[in-house]
Amino acid sequence: MTENQKDAYRYLLYHFLIEIRTIPVPNQPQQNDNKRIAFHSYYAGSIAYQLHNLALAAATDFVGFDELNFWNGLQQFSANNPSINLDHYQRIFNSRLAELGCSSYPPDVSKR
Repeated sequence: MTENQKDAYRYLLYHFLIEIRTIPVPNQPQQNDNKRIAFHSYYAGSIAYQLHNLALAAATDFVGFDELNFWNGLQQFSANNPSINLDHYQRIFNSRLAELGCSSYPPDVSKR
């Protein structure tokens, strides 16, 4: 794995944290919509479940990280949970690679 790919994966983790920062906090009266809060909490938990191994990989410089398995997992999760679409993570990853002067990456999950 190249240093640019490692950078893009770390950026993906950062973007996830930015996303969950926007989840409404129950004690803010203007956002006290329990159904919306419940959905956002479910969304954040679902993403965290999908990305926890990525966080470990980033902490260990991606030793033993299986990229194909990672992207397949996101694709499968999105297919099984239509209300939670994680497809934008591949776009974020590829956008970061483009910023670094690289072509789009992740492995083609359709060839598995």
